[in-house]
Amino acid sequence: MHTLEKEKRLKDSVLWELQNKAYTQFGPEAWADKGVPFYLTSNPLIAYQFSEVILGYIRDCLRTESPTPLNLSEPLYIFDLGAGSGRLGYLVLKHLLPLLETALSEKISICYVMTDIAESNISFWEKHPLLKNYIESGVLDFAYYRHTDQEPIKLLKSGKTLTQATVANPIILICTYFFDTIPQDLFRAKEGRIEEGRITISVPEEEGIDPSLIMKLEASYDYVPIKNPESYYSGRPELNALLLEYLKLFDNTPFLFPIGGFETLQYFSQLSQGRMLLLSGDQGVATEQQIREWGEPKISKHATFSIAVDYYCLAHYFRNQDGVGMLTSSPSTKFVVMAAILGGGFETFPASALAFREQIDKLEPVKYWEMTNFSPEQLAEMSLEEILSYVELGKWDPINFHLFFDAIRKKVPKVSDDQKACLCQAVQKIWENFYPVSPKEMGFVMNLGVLLFEMEKPEEALLFFERALDLGGESADLFLNMARCYRALGDKTVAAKYFQKGISFKVNLEKERGTW
Repeated sequence: MHTLEKEKRLKDSVLWELQNKAYTQFGPEAWADKGVPFYLTSNPLIAYQFSEVILGYIRDCLRTESPTPLNLSEPLYIFDLGAGSGRLGYLVLKHLLPLLETALSEKISICYVMTDIAESNISFWEKHPLLKNYIESGVLDFAYYRHTDQEPIKLLKSGKTLTQATVANPIILICTYFFDTIPQDLFRAKEGRIEEGRITISVPEEEGIDPSLIMKLEASYDYVPIKNPESYYSGRPELNALLLEYLKLFDNTPFLFPIGGFETLQYFSQLSQGRMLLLSGDQGVATEQQIREWGEPKISKHATFSIAVDYYCLAHYFRNQDGVGMLTSSPSTKFVVMAAILGGGFETFPASALAFREQIDKLEPVKYWEMTNFSPEQLAEMSLEEILSYVELGKWDPINFHLFFDAIRKKVPKVSDDQKACLCQAVQKIWENFYPVSPKEMGFVMNLGVLLFEMEKPEEALLFFERALDLGGESADLFLNMARCYRALGDKTVAAKYFQKGISFKVNLEKERGTW
């Protein structure tokens, strides 16, 4: 094995350079083709839950006695850091804007700002048809942002530069799969003192600093004593205080310290003059017991990588500043969700706290994900109503519906007219939450059309086949499905045309593959 780096402070490791290069190089393909996880942070359920907490926060800010009042003549900025494909932003706007319009008597001006380090991601958002209306209405804007940035944020669509002088309201910060992808520090509490963790990275052979190394690297850790932990972070006494808290709580225990997250929070706290709601979710630890059991950092590799975040530490960061740090009652290390507030305690933000407990704590996204991880045998035994109930519980999630497709299709021949009507409504609600990232997703759209066709609704089915054609281009199955629709609608001439296109496409494909 070749040593890529030896005994480096984790924050200064080459890991983070590899990470930045990976996201910049992959762009939207990170989620479409590279296998980078996104489901838990980009589904309708978490978008709905976040929207409800945002509504609660706005209600708290609108209270007469609020220490964080809203200036209704200025926008309320919502920053979505590392917005990736833009799917979460789209779903939040889709849920939040109607919610604010119906639940509040006041008119709230929202500016949702998606940020990223990859230019290709921002270009993807700018061209996405589902974001067009939000962009044109000024509700959605974009910006480059890296966690180390200290320069003012410049909005790419409106041209505004955001500073303390131009941000009149509290801000809302959404960080999902963000803190676990940016630099962290490693420490160990041992025999009454704090030690700094150092990482050594090895790879199979000497290569340049390329993202492909991520999947090959191996890491080991060593520790060196820290003489003065009370002044380790220069100019950040609140972070040094957290280190000393950990020294009292743990013994012979390695722990991660989300320094990249703290740098981000400091930047946006200054921008908002200490008035902020944070909504965040990552793999992580959220209790003392989880910290003790987790041990040294585990690098989760998936073309990019992620490292678990210490949410117990993040929650204490907010509480130590007389703010609010809310974690769920039984957090899973697979995905921890937190809401945190600067600008006042629980007594100041009762509606925010209630929304968090009623929405997120009662059904964490990871619990829904685990709950719906059905085997084909389990789905076969369930009724159509039961399957659709799980889809509805997830706020009409396209990805789960796609996973349930085969089981649903098998039930269609035996369902009643009323059940068909319910399934047709479900298809429409699913479609409304669908945010395409890759042409490969045309198969999902075509499957919606297949269900409608098999429920004897060829006109509605044809609409979805045409949508699939627009999204992913031509395929033999798609042309043949369109032919069946036209034949069912009585247009034999057009049916024959699409039948011939389907056969020709299939023959040409087989010739290319050498199977003809």
